[in-house]
Amino acid sequence: MTERGKLFTATLVSLLCLNGYSQRPCADISFDGLFDNREYKGDMIPQTIYGMRISPQMGIATDNHTLMAGFSKIWEFGSDEKIDPDIILYYKYQGKRWSTYFGAIPRQNLQRQLPDAFLYDSIAFFEPTIGGTVIQYNGNSLQTELYCNWFSRQADTVREAFRIVWDGYAGSKTIGGGWYMAMTHFAKPKQRGHYIYEKFMFNPYLSLDLSGKVAPELTLKANAGLLCSMVRCRKDGDWHTPAGFLGDIQLGWRMFDIKSTVYAGGSQQPFLDDTEAGMPFHRSDPFYNHTFYNRTELGVMFVADRNVEFGFRWNLHFTPDTPVHNQQLITVRYRLNTDHLPRIHR
Repeated sequence: MTERGKLFTATLVSLLCLNGYSQRPCADISFDGLFDNREYKGDMIPQTIYGMRISPQMGIATDNHTLMAGFSKIWEFGSDEKIDPDIILYYKYQGKRWSTYFGAIPRQNLQRQLPDAFLYDSIAFFEPTIGGTVIQYNGNSLQTELYCNWFSRQADTVREAFRIVWDGYAGSKTIGGGWYMAMTHFAKPKQRGHYIYEKFMFNPYLSLDLSGKVAPELTLKANAGLLCSMVRCRKDGDWHTPAGFLGDIQLGWRMFDIKSTVYAGGSQQPFLDDTEAGMPFHRSDPFYNHTFYNRTELGVMFVADRNVEFGFRWNLHFTPDTPVHNQQLITVRYRLNTDHLPRIHR
């Protein structure tokens, strides 16, 4: 049995043997299916991702405390590459306003998912857990969270790498402002001849949501803000400081919607072509390395309820001096959460 298997088995046995006065079992299972056909051109790499992911969890909750264990397994159709499952194992404390997680935590537990300018959606699909700590506050007019994702431990040829993220939103459902802030540290492996890379990103924005106010079934949302970065390699110590406008508007009616996202400013990934850094360092959508980028999405959601989502999106990507990039996206999501099962009294 592998080390991961031993850890998973030991945790399950511990959960079953927990004693306490007021316990309740918890279970959560999520399934994600993805077909992502990227017909990209120019400096963008065409690719097709076709696969599925299943993430079952079980645990025990006592008052404010929860311990969960499970795994997340990906199957990529047509690939001979074996993808090992990711262990899910975390402790959660839930207070009236504050909550804290520690361990290998599913991304679905975050209050807000990082936008593509911070995290490439394909990386999020293949790395479904966060290794580290999450602290969240959920108030009436303020929601915020701070977390550290330690995604690479230093070895002879492997860099120590982690990202600290702080995001939040203040205001009402109709109007307010939010932010995403991230610091990525890309340290050296133990071997000599390498350099440290660092990146700070900040995206403050204003938000307006008039959904349901103009017409009962009409969705109308808009965000507008800045995307700023400070990036350096300690080899020369020079800071690159790209900045620009980032905004989006979404219009939807019933099962149909259209969304347009625009970025205009400096190239956000100055070391993207550096073999020492590249995508493992930036971890964000390479479209944002262009000085202008527009993404127009046409979508239809065939099923959307508390447990199931099934939709199709046709995405058109516009960048300077390049023909239109075309993308077809089919997503299937299913989630069953049994956190409110009856308590077990002992």
